[in-house]
Amino acid sequence: MPLPKTISDAERTKKISSFLRDSFNDYIAARVLFRDQLPQQASILSSTAIEKCVKAMLAVQGNESHGHLQTAHRNFLRNFNPKLHSKLNNDFLVLNQKVYALRYSDDLPAGYNLVIASREFLAEMDFTIAAMFSCFSLNQGNRRMETPYEVAVAGADHRLWVDNHVLHKIPNALFTYAEPQFVYEVRNDPRRGLMEVTYIANGPSKQNGFLRSGWTPRDDIGVKYDLAFGAPTAQTPDDAQSLGD
Repeated sequence: MPLPKTISDAERTKKISSFLRDSFNDYIAARVLFRDQLPQQASILSSTAIEKCVKAMLAVQGNESHGHLQTAHRNFLRNFNPKLHSKLNNDFLVLNQKVYALRYSDDLPAGYNLVIASREFLAEMDFTIAAMFSCFSLNQGNRRMETPYEVAVAGADHRLWVDNHVLHKIPNALFTYAEPQFVYEVRNDPRRGLMEVTYIANGPSKQNGFLRSGWTPRDDIGVKYDLAFGAPTAQTPDDAQSLGD
C-alpha cells in the first residue's frame, strides 16, 4: 500500500530510520538468545528483524506492507535490489518466514517441521543483516546519518561483535563447525502430535540446506526417528530430548 503522496522527505527518512532501529534491536536480541541456547525465540526475532529491514526498503519507494515476513517481501527484495537478492540465501529467508509460526507451538499445522542449528543460523543471519543494512545511506539535511548497525560496529558493541564471522572475516563454514552447536528440531506429527528435541551436534548435518528435514520418521507407527545432524538415532521424543542434557 503506498504511503500518503504528501509525505515529505523528512517524514520518509524518519519512517525508514524507525524500521531500521527496530530491525537492529530485534537482530541484536536474536544474537543474544542464540548464544544463550534459545533458538526458537531467537529465530522468531531474526524473522522480524529481516521483515522490518525489508519494510525500510519498501519505505524508500514510498510503499508499506503490513504483517510478518512473507513471500511478497522476498519477491520485493528480488525486484528492488537484484544484486542484494543474489547474495542472500533464499532457503534461509524461507526458513525465517516459516519460524514465525513458532510463536504459538500449540497452533502449528499438522506436518510442520523445521531444524534450527544455532551457529549455522547465527552465521547466516549475521551475513543477511549486514548485507541488507549496507544498502542504506540516509541523510538529514547535509549530514549523513549512520545506521544503528554502523553505530554498533564503530562502537565495538559486544553484542554485535562476539561470534560474528562477518565482522571478524571468518569463512562461514569454518565458523559454523569450529565448535559444537545447539540444535532444535520440531515436528507436528499427525500420529504423535507435537514433538520438540534439542541436542548438541558436532560437524555438518546429514542433509544440506536450511530447509532440511528434522526429527524424520523411520517407520509407519511413529516409534523411530532420525535427527538432522550426526547424533545417534533417537527412538522416542524423550530419548532425543535427553541428548541435549
